[in-house]
Amino acid sequence: MRFPLRSLPVGAGTWLLLTAACTATRTVERAELSPPNPPSRVWVTRADHSAVVFDYARVSGDTLIGLVNAWPERLPLSAVTVLRVREPSPDRTAGLVFVGVSAVVGLWVYLVDKKTSPPSPFPCNALCPVNDPHCC
Repeated sequence: MRFPLRSLPVGAGTWLLLTAACTATRTVERAELSPPNPPSRVWVTRADHSAVVFDYARVSGDTLIGLVNAWPERLPLSAVTVLRVREPSPDRTAGLVFVGVSAVVGLWVYLVDKKTSPPSPFPCNALCPVNDPHCC
């Protein structure tokens, strides 16, 4: 019997691992939110230590403008303490690829070695009483 939903947590966990492992969060300055290369998502920490996620954020004067939960929002920059963005991390991606390939090669070596190893000198039948159908 197959349980197709069992693979859902494994797939979700893998996706979270890949997302977290291939990106890094860094603090940005207000000027980096200008039009040449604006980030698509900005994590904003307010002075009261609450956090808000702005999508498509941009700075206009002394105000941060963007979408919060798909609703347009404005936040005065005087109320902002930290601006963070998530961006690709080539070093982390390379490390994840190295660990994944190493795990696959290690598993392959283990399975090949298991198939080609000589049989045990003490077979199971040598330990069983004669004519016992329940042994081994």
